[in-house]
Amino acid sequence: MNKADKSLIYPLFIPMQGCPGRCIYCDQMKISGAGDFDLEAAIIQVQAFIRRNPSRIKEVAFYGGSFTALDEAKRERILCQILAVCDPNTSIRISTHPLYIDQAILEHCRKYRVFTIELGIQDWHDEVLKASGRGYSSKQALDACRLIQDAGFRLGLQLMPGLPGSSPQSITFNHEMLKQIKPQFLRLYPLILIRGTELERIHRQGEYQPLSLNDAIQICADYAELCQQMGIRIIKYGLPSNIDQSEILAGPYHPAFGELVKQELLKRDLKKHPQRCVQLSNQELQLLRAHGCKFSMSPI
Repeated sequence: MNKADKSLIYPLFIPMQGCPGRCIYCDQMKISGAGDFDLEAAIIQVQAFIRRNPSRIKEVAFYGGSFTALDEAKRERILCQILAVCDPNTSIRISTHPLYIDQAILEHCRKYRVFTIELGIQDWHDEVLKASGRGYSSKQALDACRLIQDAGFRLGLQLMPGLPGSSPQSITFNHEMLKQIKPQFLRLYPLILIRGTELERIHRQGEYQPLSLNDAIQICADYAELCQQMGIRIIKYGLPSNIDQSEILAGPYHPAFGELVKQELLKRDLKKHPQRCVQLSNQELQLLRAHGCKFSMSPI
């Protein structure tokens, strides 16, 4: 396992900063629960994080915006001041938009100890990207991934099942693209309908229907089985649980969504290997009994 896989991560949120536009489903201020980014406060927080973990491999991560789309001078100011309080065991992780990756940007990232880049791809299918207003094509997203990988950065992807235009065919296409790209890790964020977004208006007009909770669980479990075969780590299922639930209009939100996916994966494994029912660990038994699960544990 890569040392970075065991790293401690300190998240800093820059909601909507650098984003070239607002996607029809997005409101990062509500999703993250964070206010405007305060660099002085972030420096103090990071410094305390470094002092608490002097010998650990660490990453300071920028989420919620498109970091490489920020003005270069602003990026330099943020990174210089954050790195000034970091120790040699600390690197930078950024989340960004596929259109804001090129050789010059990657050289700038390398200069400031960015080791990991997460791309908010959301979906690989052109029809879904167009319907969701993402502003780039599948080829452009693929080109960005290849540039990151060829430059030696760790690549993470973020996918969003349930976008407008999504279908079984587009999901199959997404699976094929994951096989082709093989990122180091993946986040799966089934689309949640948030109040005040453009997608709310589309939904109220009857032109969009979000995934049910069960459908989202099944789709994510399918991704998990594929990723296990490909050696791709899934590091997050579902939106952060700190979102104010009153802002959620519809969609497959659950505060323990990741646990529901893991429960489904265990149920699938037991159906394939029923003899395992008599060998379950206490942790597996607890998982099967959680959230009102009705799965029968009797071996066949």
